[in-house]
Amino acid sequence: MSNLKEIKRRILSVESVIKTTEAMKMISVVKLRKTKDLLLQSKIYLDYIEMILLDILLIENKKITEKNKYFLEKKGKIQLFIVFTSDRGLCGSFNSSIFEKIHDIFQKKGNLHNECMFLSIGKKGFDFLCKNRKYVIYNKNCIESNLSNQKIISLVSELILGFFKNKFSSIYLIYNHLKNSLFQETIVEKFLPITAKDLKKKILEISYILEPSQKKIFNFLIPKFLNAKLLKIFWESTTAEYTARMISMHKATENAYDIKHDLILNYNKERQTTITKEILEIISGLESMK
Repeated sequence: MSNLKEIKRRILSVESVIKTTEAMKMISVVKLRKTKDLLLQSKIYLDYIEMILLDILLIENKKITEKNKYFLEKKGKIQLFIVFTSDRGLCGSFNSSIFEKIHDIFQKKGNLHNECMFLSIGKKGFDFLCKNRKYVIYNKNCIESNLSNQKIISLVSELILGFFKNKFSSIYLIYNHLKNSLFQETIVEKFLPITAKDLKKKILEISYILEPSQKKIFNFLIPKFLNAKLLKIFWESTTAEYTARMISMHKATENAYDIKHDLILNYNKERQTTITKEILEIISGLESMK
Protein backbone atom coordinates (compact mmCIF):
# COMPACT_ATOMS: atom_id res chain seq x y z
CA MET A 1 0.00 0.00 0.00
CA SER A 2 2.88 2.37 0.78
CA ASN A 3 4.25 1.79 -2.72
CA LEU A 4 0.89 2.80 -4.22
CA LYS A 5 0.87 5.99 -2.16
CA GLU A 6 4.39 6.82 -3.34
CA ILE A 7 3.45 6.32 -7.01
CA LYS A 8 0.28 8.42 -6.53
CA ARG A 9 2.38 11.19 -4.97
CA ARG A 10 4.81 11.11 -7.91
CA ILE A 11 1.91 11.28 -10.41
CA LEU A 12 0.55 14.40 -8.67
CA SER A 13 4.07 15.91 -8.68
CA VAL A 14 4.48 15.26 -12.43
CA GLU A 15 1.04 16.80 -13.11
CA SER A 16 2.11 20.01 -11.35
CA VAL A 17 5.31 20.04 -13.46
CA ILE A 18 3.20 19.69 -16.62
CA LYS A 19 1.06 22.67 -15.61
CA THR A 20 4.20 24.76 -14.99
CA THR A 21 5.97 23.86 -18.24
CA GLU A 22 2.81 24.38 -20.31
CA ALA A 23 2.30 27.81 -18.73
CA MET A 24 5.94 28.78 -19.40
CA LYS A 25 5.59 27.59 -22.98
CA MET A 26 2.50 29.75 -23.56
CA ILE A 27 4.22 32.78 -21.98
CA SER A 28 7.22 32.26 -24.29
CA VAL A 29 4.91 32.04 -27.32
CA VAL A 30 3.22 35.36 -26.45
CA LYS A 31 6.55 37.12 -25.79
CA LEU A 32 8.03 35.64 -28.97
CA ARG A 33 5.30 37.21 -31.10
CA LYS A 34 5.99 40.64 -29.59
CA THR A 35 9.77 40.39 -29.99
CA LYS A 36 9.43 39.25 -33.62
CA ASP A 37 7.46 42.42 -34.40
CA LEU A 38 10.03 44.59 -32.62
CA LEU A 39 12.86 42.79 -34.44
CA LEU A 40 11.22 43.42 -37.80
CA GLN A 41 10.81 47.13 -37.03
CA SER A 42 14.42 47.48 -35.88
CA LYS A 43 15.65 45.71 -39.04
CA ILE A 44 13.71 48.09 -41.28
CA TYR A 45 15.06 51.12 -39.38
CA LEU A 46 18.65 49.80 -39.56
CA ASP A 47 18.33 49.05 -43.28
CA TYR A 48 17.34 52.64 -44.09
CA ILE A 49 20.16 54.13 -42.03
CA GLU A 50 22.64 51.80 -43.76
CA MET A 51 21.31 52.86 -47.16
CA ILE A 52 21.69 56.55 -46.35
CA LEU A 53 25.24 56.07 -45.02
CA LEU A 54 26.20 54.03 -48.08
CA ASP A 55 24.80 56.71 -50.39
CA ILE A 56 26.89 59.37 -48.64
CA LEU A 57 29.94 57.14 -48.91
CA LEU A 58 29.39 56.75 -52.65
CA ILE A 59 28.88 60.49 -53.09
CA GLU A 60 32.22 61.12 -51.37
CA ASN A 61 33.90 58.16 -53.13
CA LYS A 62 34.61 56.73 -49.65
CA LYS A 63 37.12 59.51 -48.86
CA ILE A 64 34.98 60.55 -45.93
CA THR A 65 36.05 57.43 -43.99
CA GLU A 66 39.81 57.85 -44.41
CA LYS A 67 40.29 60.03 -41.30
CA ASN A 68 36.98 59.35 -39.61
CA LYS A 69 37.44 58.31 -35.97
CA TYR A 70 34.69 55.67 -36.21
CA PHE A 71 36.55 53.86 -39.01
CA LEU A 72 40.15 54.10 -37.77
CA GLU A 73 41.86 51.11 -36.18
CA LYS A 74 43.11 51.86 -32.65
CA LYS A 75 46.62 51.20 -31.38
CA GLY A 76 45.47 49.61 -28.12
CA LYS A 77 45.53 45.85 -27.59
CA ILE A 78 42.45 45.29 -25.41
CA GLN A 79 39.40 43.90 -27.20
CA LEU A 80 35.96 44.24 -25.64
CA PHE A 81 33.43 41.44 -26.17
CA ILE A 82 29.76 42.17 -25.41
CA VAL A 83 27.84 38.95 -24.78
CA PHE A 84 24.04 38.67 -24.95
CA THR A 85 22.58 36.12 -22.52
CA SER A 86 19.29 35.65 -20.67
CA ASP A 87 18.35 36.61 -17.13
CA ARG A 88 16.79 33.21 -16.45
CA GLY A 89 17.50 29.60 -17.36
CA LEU A 90 15.25 26.87 -18.78
CA CYS A 91 16.05 27.86 -22.37
CA GLY A 92 18.02 24.87 -23.60
CA SER A 93 21.48 25.52 -25.00
CA PHE A 94 20.88 29.25 -25.51
CA ASN A 95 23.33 30.37 -22.80
CA SER A 96 25.72 27.41 -22.95
CA SER A 97 26.50 28.07 -26.64
CA ILE A 98 27.51 31.64 -25.72
CA PHE A 99 29.71 30.35 -22.90
CA GLU A 100 31.41 27.90 -25.28
CA LYS A 101 32.13 30.73 -27.71
CA ILE A 102 33.67 32.83 -24.89
CA HIS A 103 35.83 29.85 -23.93
CA ASP A 104 36.96 29.38 -27.55
CA ILE A 105 37.93 33.05 -27.89
CA PHE A 106 39.81 32.88 -24.60
CA GLN A 107 41.67 29.74 -25.66
CA LYS A 108 42.70 31.26 -29.00
CA LYS A 109 44.29 34.20 -27.19
CA GLY A 110 46.54 31.83 -25.23
CA ASN A 111 48.98 33.83 -23.14
CA LEU A 112 47.41 37.08 -24.32
CA HIS A 113 44.15 36.50 -22.39
CA ASN A 114 44.59 39.81 -20.53
CA GLU A 115 43.83 41.55 -23.83
CA CYS A 116 40.19 40.37 -23.63
CA MET A 117 37.50 42.14 -21.65
CA PHE A 118 33.90 40.99 -21.41
CA LEU A 119 30.65 42.86 -20.85
CA SER A 120 27.53 40.77 -20.27
CA ILE A 121 23.98 41.83 -21.06
CA GLY A 122 22.00 39.32 -19.01
CA LYS A 123 22.37 37.85 -15.50
CA LYS A 124 23.41 34.38 -16.67
CA GLY A 125 26.39 35.71 -18.59
CA PHE A 126 27.38 37.98 -15.69
CA ASP A 127 27.26 35.05 -13.23
CA PHE A 128 29.33 32.92 -15.61
CA LEU A 129 32.02 35.60 -15.93
CA CYS A 130 32.10 36.21 -12.16
CA LYS A 131 32.51 32.49 -11.37
CA ASN A 132 35.45 32.20 -13.79
CA ARG A 133 37.96 34.65 -12.41
CA LYS A 134 40.22 34.26 -15.44
CA TYR A 135 37.79 36.47 -17.42
CA VAL A 136 38.23 40.23 -17.07
CA ILE A 137 34.86 41.98 -16.65
CA TYR A 138 34.55 45.49 -18.08
CA ASN A 139 31.51 46.52 -16.02
CA LYS A 140 31.21 45.16 -12.46
CA ASN A 141 27.47 45.90 -12.40
CA CYS A 142 25.07 43.41 -13.95
CA ILE A 143 23.20 44.71 -17.01
CA GLU A 144 19.84 42.95 -17.23
CA SER A 145 18.60 41.72 -20.59
CA ASN A 146 15.42 43.84 -20.53
CA LEU A 147 17.09 46.81 -22.23
CA SER A 148 15.11 49.89 -23.19
CA ASN A 149 15.96 52.26 -26.05
CA GLN A 150 17.33 54.81 -23.58
CA LYS A 151 19.61 52.22 -21.95
CA ILE A 152 20.94 51.18 -25.35
CA ILE A 153 21.65 54.80 -26.32
CA SER A 154 23.57 55.41 -23.06
CA LEU A 155 25.46 52.11 -23.45
CA VAL A 156 26.47 52.91 -27.04
CA SER A 157 27.60 56.40 -25.97
CA GLU A 158 29.78 54.83 -23.25
CA LEU A 159 31.26 52.34 -25.71
CA ILE A 160 32.01 55.03 -28.31
CA LEU A 161 33.69 57.20 -25.67
CA GLY A 162 35.82 54.27 -24.48
CA PHE A 163 36.77 53.49 -28.09
CA PHE A 164 37.81 57.10 -28.77
CA LYS A 165 39.89 57.21 -25.56
CA ASN A 166 41.73 54.02 -26.63
CA LYS A 167 40.42 51.95 -23.71
CA PHE A 168 39.99 49.14 -26.24
CA SER A 169 41.13 48.69 -29.81
CA SER A 170 37.93 47.05 -31.03
CA ILE A 171 34.49 45.96 -29.83
CA TYR A 172 32.74 42.71 -30.76
CA LEU A 173 29.22 41.42 -30.15
CA ILE A 174 28.55 37.75 -29.30
CA TYR A 175 24.93 36.69 -29.68
CA ASN A 176 22.65 33.89 -30.89
CA HIS A 177 21.13 34.31 -34.34
CA LEU A 178 17.94 32.37 -35.02
CA LYS A 179 18.32 30.66 -38.41
CA ASN A 180 15.06 28.75 -38.02
CA SER A 181 12.83 27.56 -35.22
CA LEU A 182 15.07 24.53 -34.59
CA PHE A 183 18.57 25.90 -35.15
CA GLN A 184 20.49 28.81 -33.59
CA GLU A 185 23.92 30.03 -34.60
CA THR A 186 26.30 31.81 -32.23
CA ILE A 187 27.79 34.80 -34.05
CA VAL A 188 30.75 37.05 -33.25
CA GLU A 189 30.21 40.36 -35.04
CA LYS A 190 32.45 43.43 -35.11
CA PHE A 191 30.85 46.57 -33.69
CA LEU A 192 33.71 49.09 -33.71
CA PRO A 193 35.64 50.20 -35.71
CA ILE A 194 33.21 50.27 -38.59
CA THR A 195 34.30 49.14 -42.05
CA ALA A 196 32.72 50.03 -45.37
CA LYS A 197 31.95 46.31 -45.80
CA ASP A 198 29.44 46.59 -42.92
CA LEU A 199 27.22 48.67 -45.20
CA LYS A 200 26.05 46.14 -47.78
CA LYS A 201 22.47 47.28 -48.39
CA LYS A 202 20.95 48.46 -51.64
CA ILE A 203 21.33 52.07 -52.63
CA LEU A 204 18.33 54.35 -52.30
CA GLU A 205 19.42 56.34 -55.38
CA ILE A 206 18.14 59.59 -53.89
CA SER A 207 19.84 62.92 -54.60
CA TYR A 208 20.39 64.37 -51.11
CA ILE A 209 20.70 68.03 -50.19
CA LEU A 210 23.05 67.85 -47.22
CA GLU A 211 23.36 70.71 -44.73
CA PRO A 212 25.46 71.96 -42.99
CA SER A 213 27.99 69.51 -44.50
CA GLN A 214 28.27 65.88 -45.55
CA LYS A 215 30.91 65.20 -42.88
CA LYS A 216 28.79 66.51 -40.00
CA ILE A 217 25.71 64.63 -41.17
CA PHE A 218 27.78 61.48 -41.60
CA ASN A 219 29.17 61.77 -38.05
CA PHE A 220 25.65 62.47 -36.76
CA LEU A 221 24.24 59.34 -38.45
CA ILE A 222 26.95 56.90 -37.31
CA PRO A 223 25.87 56.85 -33.61
CA LYS A 224 22.29 56.36 -34.84
CA PHE A 225 23.53 53.45 -36.95
CA LEU A 226 25.36 51.90 -33.96
CA ASN A 227 22.28 52.34 -31.73
CA ALA A 228 20.07 50.69 -34.36
CA LYS A 229 22.58 47.87 -34.86
CA LEU A 230 22.83 47.11 -31.14
CA LEU A 231 19.04 47.31 -30.80
CA LYS A 232 18.54 44.91 -33.72
CA ILE A 233 21.02 42.42 -32.28
CA PHE A 234 19.39 42.72 -28.85
CA TRP A 235 15.96 41.85 -30.26
CA GLU A 236 17.52 39.08 -32.35
CA SER A 237 19.08 37.58 -29.23
CA THR A 238 15.80 37.95 -27.31
CA THR A 239 13.88 36.27 -30.13
CA ALA A 240 16.33 33.37 -30.07
CA GLU A 241 15.98 33.14 -26.28
CA TYR A 242 12.18 32.91 -26.29
CA THR A 243 12.27 30.42 -29.16
CA ALA A 244 14.75 28.24 -27.25
CA ARG A 245 12.65 28.47 -24.08
CA MET A 246 9.45 27.62 -25.97
CA ILE A 247 11.05 24.52 -27.53
CA SER A 248 12.65 23.53 -24.23
CA MET A 249 9.35 23.79 -22.35
CA HIS A 250 7.53 21.92 -25.12
CA LYS A 251 10.01 19.02 -24.86
CA ALA A 252 9.84 19.11 -21.06
CA THR A 253 6.03 18.86 -21.23
CA GLU A 254 6.20 15.90 -23.61
CA ASN A 255 8.72 14.14 -21.35
CA ALA A 256 6.55 14.80 -18.30
CA TYR A 257 3.55 13.27 -20.09
CA ASP A 258 5.64 10.17 -20.89
CA ILE A 259 6.73 9.86 -17.25
CA LYS A 260 3.12 10.28 -16.10
CA HIS A 261 1.98 7.55 -18.52
CA ASP A 262 4.65 5.16 -17.19
CA LEU A 263 3.73 5.97 -13.59
CA ILE A 264 0.03 5.31 -14.25
CA LEU A 265 0.92 1.92 -15.77
CA ASN A 266 3.05 1.07 -12.73
CA TYR A 267 0.27 2.27 -10.42
CA ASN A 268 -2.29 0.03 -12.15
CA LYS A 269 0.07 -2.96 -12.04
CA GLU A 270 0.77 -2.46 -8.35
CA ARG A 271 -2.95 -2.05 -7.67
CA GLN A 272 -3.80 -5.25 -9.54
CA THR A 273 -1.05 -7.10 -7.67
CA THR A 274 -2.38 -5.85 -4.33
CA ILE A 275 -5.97 -6.81 -5.20
CA THR A 276 -4.89 -10.27 -6.38
CA LYS A 277 -2.90 -10.78 -3.19
CA GLU A 278 -5.89 -9.79 -1.02
CA ILE A 279 -8.21 -12.15 -2.95
CA LEU A 280 -5.76 -15.03 -2.48
CA GLU A 281 -5.56 -14.30 1.26
CA ILE A 282 -9.37 -14.34 1.53
CA ILE A 283 -9.62 -17.62 -0.39
CA SER A 284 -6.89 -19.25 1.70
CA GLY A 285 -8.63 -18.04 4.85
CA LEU A 286 -11.93 -19.59 3.74
CA GLU A 287 -10.18 -22.83 2.87
CA SER A 288 -8.59 -23.04 6.31
CA MET A 289 -11.96 -22.49 7.99
CA LYS A 290 -13.39 -25.52 6.20
